[in-house]
Amino acid sequence: MIELALDDVPKWLDSRLESAMRPLRKEWKSLLKDAEKALKDVQDACKKIKEEGEKYLSDKDHRKHGPGKAALRFYRLITGILDAVKMPSDISVSSMTAFQKDLARVYNTIGREWSGLLAKMDPYMIMARRKLKGAWRKIGSIVRDIDALVAKCKPLELKDEVSSAISKIEKLSSDLRALEGEVSALSIEREKIEEELSRLLEAKKELEKSEIMSRLEEARKLLENLRIEVRTEFRHAWKALVKLRAQSGLVALSQEERQALEAYLSDPLLALAGEEEGYPVLRSLLAKVGEAVDRGILALKPSKAEKLRRWLKGALSGSLTQLQSKCRKAVGDFESVKSSEEVKKALKELKALETRVSELEKKAGMLEARMSSLKAKQKSLKRKLEEELEALSGLLEEISGEEVRVVLRA
Repeated sequence: MIELALDDVPKWLDSRLESAMRPLRKEWKSLLKDAEKALKDVQDACKKIKEEGEKYLSDKDHRKHGPGKAALRFYRLITGILDAVKMPSDISVSSMTAFQKDLARVYNTIGREWSGLLAKMDPYMIMARRKLKGAWRKIGSIVRDIDALVAKCKPLELKDEVSSAISKIEKLSSDLRALEGEVSALSIEREKIEEELSRLLEAKKELEKSEIMSRLEEARKLLENLRIEVRTEFRHAWKALVKLRAQSGLVALSQEERQALEAYLSDPLLALAGEEEGYPVLRSLLAKVGEAVDRGILALKPSKAEKLRRWLKGALSGSLTQLQSKCRKAVGDFESVKSSEEVKKALKELKALETRVSELEKKAGMLEARMSSLKAKQKSLKRKLEEELEALSGLLEEISGEEVRVVLRA
């Protein structure tokens, strides 16, 4: 098997086609020479027709004026078509067919005028028209000869296909390199982000483990544990309080009591800690709860109503005083620690770290999504590139009859 780098394919193919193309080039050169002569003969004949046409127009014999006008019209028609004929500079299927098309246009136009303008010149300008007919027939013969030559130029046609395939592969390869460069740049950017994230997370972890933050966390945990204790204490009254809020129109509550009800249902610890000593507003509220339950305004199951009455009896007689003191102390301790300059500074730093971490994580996520998209595109391009290289290898095998494998680089 022959292994070829893509850049070496044109030179290798030329060497394989040289022997086959040598006689074809010779034949093409001969056809071009014949075509050039035939076109010149047509041009000379047209000039002669023009000269004679001008002579007839100036003749006193008016019978010659019609043929003279036809001669000049014919000259202008054919000269315009001849001017558009382009002589090819190389041998290729496309240049052959383009030149053949130009010649066929000359041939067909003259052919139509044998019964048109040329017929109107009869019986005059016989020699010029005879010369034109000879050149016209020669052009028709050349058109047919080009057909035959194109049929022999299958390798040349395949060479055009090879050039097209190479261009396509080079474009795919260029696109793939650009993608790889972008993926590489994004990978470097992602590594930098990951390094900064790692550093920031470590700094956040150290800050959270610091003595001052440990004190704040300890105060917070104490507060949360106490919050659970308060909610547990209020468990027998909770449903009644929720019902009271829903049916507040049936029970007369002052503005202060309404606010207290909302506060206790939202956070009973803070509400209890925020009351005056002996929680007078809560007592007033609980008294109305008990009264509403007794009157059936707040409907509870008998067992739950009984538990509520027992609890209300204690709460109204001051059983929550010690719990209130604990809540006040816990809230005070927490606020004292939280409001210290050290904690304020640490919290500010922690917030800044968390904000930056969030920004970087979002950016990392966007980078990952972009890289994922690019890698999918990269995979698709690689597959297409492999398919095109395989197709080119098959084409070269068809041309040369040898087993060939094309690779991007040697």
